[in-house]
Amino acid sequence: MKRARLTLVVCLLIIACDQIAAQTNENEKAAIAANERGAALIRGQRYAEAVEAFELATKLNPKLAPAYNNLGATYNSLGRYEKAIPAIRRALELAPNYAEAHYDLGFALQDLGKYAEAIKAYQHAIHFKPDFAEAYSRLGSVYQDQGRRENAIRYYEQALKIDPNYAEAYNNLGTAQAETGHFKNAFANFERAVSLKPELALARFNLAMVSWRMKKRDVALSQYQSLVVIEPILAAKLFSDLYRDKVLTLRAR
Repeated sequence: MKRARLTLVVCLLIIACDQIAAQTNENEKAAIAANERGAALIRGQRYAEAVEAFELATKLNPKLAPAYNNLGATYNSLGRYEKAIPAIRRALELAPNYAEAHYDLGFALQDLGKYAEAIKAYQHAIHFKPDFAEAYSRLGSVYQDQGRRENAIRYYEQALKIDPNYAEAYNNLGTAQAETGHFKNAFANFERAVSLKPELALARFNLAMVSWRMKKRDVALSQYQSLVVIEPILAAKLFSDLYRDKVLTLRAR
């Protein structure tokens, strides 16, 4: 009788373990699906709904590092950096070698003005992913934020060695060059950015600004006309700045 009871208990335990495993497996599948749904919502710029999807993914599977990082990256997109940082740090606790998470952490820290910490985060991203062009470009932008333009130029150029078709890096390199008075080089890089990515409004804005400074008024007017179609608000700023002869350039994010 005792042996029969013991056998029954063992069988019940096995059944319970199987049920727990099955439930865990279902939760993990549901978490992946929620994470993928969040990514799709991001592509549609439906950020509030994406936050809900990523939060659900982390509840269903508290060990799913990409869901935590995606949650943090979404908060970055919303400008809610204080909310982004804990989520991204959790992703890094789960996956310390996660280059994209180091990058997203650097993004949040940079926009909070924590430049030393941001630099370390971008350097970690590059360490774990040496061909991470975006991390080199963002590292350049931190140095530019600090007024260290020569360092910024070096990192933008490194980003372009990795990805010669990186329009935003050409734009950012051009802004650093314009700030140091190298308008001819800046003009060439803004022009390259526009040729690679015609919809990059900031590059058109900057090309117009530098063209105006270099007395290339026809180029400036052409870029203004394009901006009126692509991004009217930025076109209005361009018109206002040129009217007041306020020649400033803008970096891409």
